[in-house]
Amino acid sequence: MKIIHVAAKTALLSLLNSDEQKKYYCAKVDGKIRELTYVIDKEGDYNIEFLDLTDLDATKIYSASMRYIIAMACKILYPKLEMRFFYNISRSMFCKVMNPKNVKVSPAFVDKINKKVQELIKMDLPLERIKVSKEEAIGWYKKQGFKDKIQVIKYRSENFVHLYKTKCSEIEYYDYIYSNLVPSTGYLSKYKIKYYAPGFVIQVPRAECGGEIPTFVDEAKFAEALMTTSHWQENNHLDTVANINHFIKQYSPMALINLCEARCNNALAELGHRIVNVETPIRLICIAGPSSSGKTSFSNRLVFELMSRGVRPIRISMDDYFLPKDMFVPGTSLESVEAIDIALFNEQMDQLIRGETVVLPVYNFKTHERENGKKVTLLDNQPIIIEGIHALNSVVCSNIPTTQKYKIYIAPQPQVNIDDHTPISMTDMRLLRRITRDARTRGTDALTTIRMWPSVRDGEFKYIYPTQENADFVFDSFMPYELSAIRNIALPQLDKISPNLSEYLIAMRLKNMIRYFVPIGCSDIPCNSIMREFVGGSSFKDAR
Repeated sequence: MKIIHVAAKTALLSLLNSDEQKKYYCAKVDGKIRELTYVIDKEGDYNIEFLDLTDLDATKIYSASMRYIIAMACKILYPKLEMRFFYNISRSMFCKVMNPKNVKVSPAFVDKINKKVQELIKMDLPLERIKVSKEEAIGWYKKQGFKDKIQVIKYRSENFVHLYKTKCSEIEYYDYIYSNLVPSTGYLSKYKIKYYAPGFVIQVPRAECGGEIPTFVDEAKFAEALMTTSHWQENNHLDTVANINHFIKQYSPMALINLCEARCNNALAELGHRIVNVETPIRLICIAGPSSSGKTSFSNRLVFELMSRGVRPIRISMDDYFLPKDMFVPGTSLESVEAIDIALFNEQMDQLIRGETVVLPVYNFKTHERENGKKVTLLDNQPIIIEGIHALNSVVCSNIPTTQKYKIYIAPQPQVNIDDHTPISMTDMRLLRRITRDARTRGTDALTTIRMWPSVRDGEFKYIYPTQENADFVFDSFMPYELSAIRNIALPQLDKISPNLSEYLIAMRLKNMIRYFVPIGCSDIPCNSIMREFVGGSSFKDAR
């Protein structure tokens, strides 16, 4: 970042040489993210940093722009086609045709779309941001057949809408992706697209990969879980903001809560059945997942599910095995496996399984010391539930045979869209959960939580996601009612973030994600719900 003296009415793009312009995708101006087409009104000195694809905000803009151009290509080729984007496995996006009777999805179909995208990129067409009234926006959406966008726009409180407009000989295209976009289609040369039944996947550069496109890994278990969730939400018409709002109004908030909790109960029952019916008795049940997945409440729920089947597990949190401050190496990430006393943990798990009595530690997060907890002795074939972000790591309990372990990966997997072209981010979903929980339990404001989130994400990419395919069972902790329940708790927290701060853009993104949901109260959420870990009122002491 450097201080640049700028004349009045200067576009950021004009500050770059022509050979530099397509190296950058947005800019940070006095700490705020701006499009390259942004015009600085007043003359003065500004801190300006142009951002490439090694920056997270730049890659988000790139990804949104890629959805825009693909949607435009599809509209040119197949005017009546309805297609929807989802966040998918291997850090990709998945595009699904919602009216497949009108077109046969095949490798040839995907290749045709890709060729049209390449044509649009070569034309270097401007993506012009315009401000129109809601009525004008609805008119353009009607003309283009965007019923989904018309349904959600009625929940917008403002009487205006920002759209992006792109013209070529084949179409005058209008769309909005709830994000800033790149200046023109010519910026979007780095992507991969391939047929992936029943649709196609799109890969774009990732900041955590140094601005490169990561290798696609066919994560079969996670893909199956996403597909199951997607089908369930579509079948129950809970797959978009408008549909969730309609369900609440037609049936009631309690009806939606009951439906979602029933699905959670069914999944727990299926999981309990699998665990108790394996051929070799399970001694270790390992539960892992990224931050704010609901691991604590879930592990408590699983204890009672197994007890109802005649199995009495004990539950141990890996958080109690953090290294005390005299053993902690300065600079070690708290998200890393090196922050855990793996040697002690493995030793005590071995001792317990051998039938020995062990004094479990309790980690004091205020003093950063371990204290003595309760004495524990296992009964014959009594399993241990271990919960922690590293529970699926191969270094954990490596002396215990794999046949005696059952590994569970838990994460919210929302397959919900604001509209067909704007999926709700799984990561942003968890960040909203964490903001809600941290404000209640730790007195931490949203700004602090947002600022520490990149280090949490870094740990997830390094230590959690590489182990998810080791799981025997993938549990989706997302509740389609949760954004309606969180809305009025999170919005006041996000409103406190000043527009002058760089975190304001993230706050706005999160606000745009939840502001269209009809708010509901939390009184009807069961006390043992996973959601109680975030909104409060849990019947589980360690999840309150």
